[in-house]
Amino acid sequence: MLDRLMNTETEYIKKFTSFEDLGEIIRFSDDRIPDMYTHNFTYFKDKMCDTRLIEAINKELQKRKTEGATFLRIEMNFDFNLDILKDLLGAPQIAKYDYMYIETEKGMEITGKGMQITGNRDCTISKAISEEVFFDGMQADIKANEAVMGAEFSRKRIARKLEVYRQNINSLGFYVCYSDGHPIGKCELFISGSIAKLEDFDIIEQYQRRGYGTSVIKHLLEEAGNYGAELLYLITNSDDTAKEMYKKCGLIKAGEKIELFFGLEV
Repeated sequence: MLDRLMNTETEYIKKFTSFEDLGEIIRFSDDRIPDMYTHNFTYFKDKMCDTRLIEAINKELQKRKTEGATFLRIEMNFDFNLDILKDLLGAPQIAKYDYMYIETEKGMEITGKGMQITGNRDCTISKAISEEVFFDGMQADIKANEAVMGAEFSRKRIARKLEVYRQNINSLGFYVCYSDGHPIGKCELFISGSIAKLEDFDIIEQYQRRGYGTSVIKHLLEEAGNYGAELLYLITNSDDTAKEMYKKCGLIKAGEKIELFFGLEV
């Protein structure tokens, strides 16, 4: 199953980037927004021996430094001995993420019984088809992220993503959560065959822990099932407090992803 999720993850990121598949690795890049970490990174596809892994990471470091890049981000879906990182040309920050999934059929059974997935009955969720809903979702995204990302980058980031949403509206849906007519959150739903991916999920801080996030998951689980998806998954930081909400909604862990992030001197 994890292989299916990882393949879907690759297809998802290709919607936003150019890519260079070199066999062992794939380099993803987005010339429109080169300082966006999630669109510019190297993906290590298969497990390597320690020596080969160090060689490959150091090669990517040297390449990015030669290009004058300010960072290198690497993703991999396999474990390795962290002690070997001392042999790298730089010291990375390390983060771990969990793949969490649910079978849409089972999820809809839970929804139908009114068990864990109850949410906030006062909210509404709309798929962005009209420009009005796109605009509402953009405003919710900026408000949810500007404190961490900065207002300028938040605007640049969501503007770039909206371009892709509009071009792929049948496979990449943009959903906006409303409370009393005000946009207070948003989320993506990517459909690839029998797999659905939930991504870029935000609820504005003042509306968190009030059931809105659960309502979004409930709605998108139903949407995914209606589109014929058998599984819905998301990726979350291993330490993310939202994991408890995902667990209550029936999602379970399928595997892990490791991120190495190198800040590079210019």
